[in-house]
Amino acid sequence: MIRKSEYTIYNGKEYRFIESESKGLIELISNNKEDMNYGFIHNKDNIYTKVISLNEVEKLFLIHSFAKYKGELFGASNGGNGKIILATPHLKLAERYGFKRTDKYLYSKN
Repeated sequence: MIRKSEYTIYNGKEYRFIESESKGLIELISNNKEDMNYGFIHNKDNIYTKVISLNEVEKLFLIHSFAKYKGELFGASNGGNGKIILATPHLKLAERYGFKRTDKYLYSKN
């Protein structure tokens, strides 16, 4: 699974989160309807949220996924049609493997 976001552990379960507009609070994000049994509110489609205090979690962490391509390690994210997007800020690696410039200091390849 390719993930790239901020996460926390709440009641023994991992959740993605965003900072709340109120200081000291975060908004947990779930795609599991069962979490409504634990105070999550249905937001839209299959998205459920719950605002909690930072004091209710032990730690916050950031997850970035990587993939090994031809022996080199690259940042990875979800692309369309089951493909993975590989990215690097290193020009020499990008040139070696045929990556295209997609930002000022970023090169990518599907």
